Amino acid sequence: MSVTHQTLHISQIIPAPLEIVWAAFQDTSSRSEWSVPKGDGLVYSTDDFRPGGLASYRCGPSGDLNVAGEIGYVQILPRELVVHTDTVTTDGTLLATALVTWTFEPHDDGALVTIVDQVASFVGQDMIDGHRNGHTKALAQLAEFLSE
Repeated sequence: MSVTHQTLHISQIIPAPLEIVWAAFQDTSSRSEWSVPKGDGLVYSTDDFRPGGLASYRCGPSGDLNVAGEIGYVQILPRELVVHTDTVTTDGTLLATALVTWTFEPHDDGALVTIVDQVASFVGQDMIDGHRNGHTKALAQLAEFLSE
């Protein structure tokens, strides 16, 4: 089995107070709305949002949530930091695993959110490109979600 890996760095200023940005992140229902590209779906079956907690979800095109994911929360510092693992499979086949760090900082124009994603793909570069695209869209959609 070969592995392709990369560390991604993605940041965006979200034009909302840090408290509101954090609330939209920590709330599973809100996160499942803004964190998935339009036209796709995301459903959490569990989300134990605490250090040592686990989350399970399914995602993919609306109507065909064919990717299963499991998140392991490593560290959570409210309004500052979330570090978690994220492993995705489809039909029992391991696609990728990642160590993902989200940081939240106050900014003059709202909140600066940065994602560092250390991803290992077992199915090639497309999965890494998907992580990059997904995180970039998620941050843009978080800004949109909070402006509504």
